[in-house]
Amino acid sequence: MRDLHHGLKLVQTLDPALTQADRAGAPVDHQGFEGVEHVVAIGTSGDALSGALAIECRLEQSEDGAAWTPVAKESDVLGASVDGDGMFALIDDVGADGRAYRVGYIGNARYSRVRVILTGTHTGGTPIGAHALLGHANVEPASA
Repeated sequence: MRDLHHGLKLVQTLDPALTQADRAGAPVDHQGFEGVEHVVAIGTSGDALSGALAIECRLEQSEDGAAWTPVAKESDVLGASVDGDGMFALIDDVGADGRAYRVGYIGNARYSRVRVILTGTHTGGTPIGAHALLGHANVEPASA
């Protein structure tokens, strides 16, 4: 069996928390790695999700970790489609919560992050957390 453990690094980007407002994940620095996968875990919503009361998962990129732009090109992602705002997942129905959504970033920017946008008033909130999995480390073992 091949060693996967030493070539990966896991970074928590959004602490798991009951979410009632927009949140931006911590920047993920790709330096030293050839790939990154963002995973957003959406819990069971405390609100009746609909087109007017929804959760958007967006992917953003940055050259400096400070100025952010949406990842809007399909050629910069794997495993999902993005729109002009970088949205790769829309949770607007009860059947869409309680699961994980993921997207791979293969663009050229040094940093990426996930942003969670809530439309409507979320009084009950939804548990949301996110991680980034960095892979294909240039030097192994990758730091934990």
